[in-house]
Amino acid sequence: MEMSSVSQETEAAASSGESSSISPGDYMKQFKNIIAPGNETSMTREFKPQVAYEFERYSNPQQLKQFVLRSEKLRSLLEHYSQETKQPLRQLEQQARAIIDEIGLDRNMAIIRWCGIAITAIGKRICDGIYVNSESMANVRKDMGKCPVLYLPSHRSYMDFILMSYICYYYDIEIPGIAAGMDFHSMFGMGTMLRKTGAFFMRRSFSNDELYWDIFREYMYALVANYHIGVEFFIEGTRSRNFKALVPKVGLLSMALLPYFTGEVPDVMIVPVSVAYERVLEEQLFVYELLGVPKPKESTKGFFKALKIIDERFGKMFLDFGTPISAREFFGHESGDRIQRAGLGGSLQKLNRQEIELVKQLANEIIYQQQRRIVISTFNMLSLFYASKLYGQLSVNLDELARGILHLKRIFEQLGAHVSTRSSNIKSDIIDAVEIHGNILQFRVGRLQFTPLAADQLAAKIDVKRLKAHALSPETMAVAVPMLALQLYVNPCMFWMARPAYLLLAALKEQRRQHMEDVVATYESTLSALHNHVNSMDALFQHEFIVESNREAVEFETHLQLLLDERALELDKQTGRISVQDNECSRVILAALAPFLCLYYQLAVTIRQLSEDGEFSSKELLVRVQQYVEKLLQQPGGAAAHVHPYCLALDNLNIAIYALVQSGYLHKSRETGLMRVASATSDKCLRQLELQLLEYCQLMPFAQYSTAANEQAQSHIAKL
Repeated sequence: MEMSSVSQETEAAASSGESSSISPGDYMKQFKNIIAPGNETSMTREFKPQVAYEFERYSNPQQLKQFVLRSEKLRSLLEHYSQETKQPLRQLEQQARAIIDEIGLDRNMAIIRWCGIAITAIGKRICDGIYVNSESMANVRKDMGKCPVLYLPSHRSYMDFILMSYICYYYDIEIPGIAAGMDFHSMFGMGTMLRKTGAFFMRRSFSNDELYWDIFREYMYALVANYHIGVEFFIEGTRSRNFKALVPKVGLLSMALLPYFTGEVPDVMIVPVSVAYERVLEEQLFVYELLGVPKPKESTKGFFKALKIIDERFGKMFLDFGTPISAREFFGHESGDRIQRAGLGGSLQKLNRQEIELVKQLANEIIYQQQRRIVISTFNMLSLFYASKLYGQLSVNLDELARGILHLKRIFEQLGAHVSTRSSNIKSDIIDAVEIHGNILQFRVGRLQFTPLAADQLAAKIDVKRLKAHALSPETMAVAVPMLALQLYVNPCMFWMARPAYLLLAALKEQRRQHMEDVVATYESTLSALHNHVNSMDALFQHEFIVESNREAVEFETHLQLLLDERALELDKQTGRISVQDNECSRVILAALAPFLCLYYQLAVTIRQLSEDGEFSSKELLVRVQQYVEKLLQQPGGAAAHVHPYCLALDNLNIAIYALVQSGYLHKSRETGLMRVASATSDKCLRQLELQLLEYCQLMPFAQYSTAANEQAQSHIAKL
């Protein structure tokens, strides 16, 4: 089975921008502030929603549970386990009922209305608006009713699923069943409230409990195939603490698509949802977690304690709905192929390997579409521009920021991004963005600077003995916290910046090769060399930046043309000679990639040092990297070693370690979990990778590579 020509045509169209006929400014006009005075919905009005999937008769949550418990599928499963385990069938039936009660959603309109009133009140107090693309929502709504609907939002905050339910109520769409972790189930009072607003619960790990796994799968099957409300879950599996898309998890998606593969439903409509925040509510928690501070356990007490955020300001929230993806069109299935599977027993209804590969392709497409529609805010671009200035040890004032951000706005919009910045009010937008993020940046004597953090205050606030890896000093934390916070807001830009940065680095490498070897090149041979370099970096960072989409060739042309238009590149079609210009465009794009090159390089160096002792654990590696990076950051010449505080971030170190394991540079034992370096004679030689990363770092056009921010933060601390 291959992806249909229809889905390939859809991909080609999307690669040039789904809204190519709409100007960037007009697209942003489609967003409506649903909590603005006069726009609010009444939470006491009669609720007559559009259902996701129409039936002649509709079940309630309790009837759905009974449907699952009495189904032939579950009966077949329980008989199967009874024979396997020699347990009485009645005992297994009781276990099944308890599991279904633990999982199952419920619905109480009084609680839903109360939650809606609370969201409106809190939203008005802490937000400058909840902006929803009403046109894209109307596009989703008009296609509903014919088949099950899956809502798959990006996941950066706990606010994501609350906002989705609120918006569905606002637009008269049936509130979906929302997959929630058992962490919330155990919260006193909160678990019950969430269940009554449509949450159904799943354990984080099913371990070896195959009965639980199969019963959950059957409940999900019924929720999709035999219920009318739609299903919502997060394909990334967890909140992204670094504000980048994570590698998609296909477990729930596979379960949700099983009714389609078995022929029980004619199609499944998948709706990618993009959620963007000017300032994320959990920002400070995420920064500390990245540095190793343990995540606080979810509790009702913690929830009410977190309500102190109502005294803070978080700017605007943006929600956009992607063009619905038809499973039938994406997979290109013939109905006959699916109907043949419908007669299989419940215990045998699982996706085969080929179908799982198709689901993985779909998952990547969903992540791609989510990222395409995430609104880029003024502070996202400000963070990117300011970071590029820090690498060159340059300060920046309001006028310079305004020029730089307007330039970036043009670049992002040329690439197809949706930007919230208003050209006519650019300085006002910048001042407002800095006020919202005053915990990170502030204007001092007319120049933008980091808001200083006192090391002694951090020492009192953080118990360094509880840090997950190396116990970072308060002085290091004071440097790293603001830099990591800034980087969080650079990261949403990486969907657009990663591949142009690869292309610039490829051009720098090819320029040096042409100069050193005095090669005779042609336009075609230069383009081929650039393609190869970009593909190599794509492979290295494939788990870092989730941009896989089968659009690489089209995007290469788009990025090349952008860099030529911006005079960041010059390419002679007659001689094939290439030249990278050191201008603002090239510096900003390369600055976006710099922290990731630093991190992968420092990781490779540390692994080489650690591997001399043989096998090592992930924990040992994380500790050694943080120790090594902290030492470099404390040295006056740390910049020469290509180091950046981002190298201390545990989530990103874990992503990089996973990438090296998946690529074959590291071998990890399934039995012990210990790792060792691949043989130096293999095609995945880590030493060669280290040298390649070092070369890329040295190609960067920054005089002092990355400790400018470190030095600035240290100077602030010294003044306290």
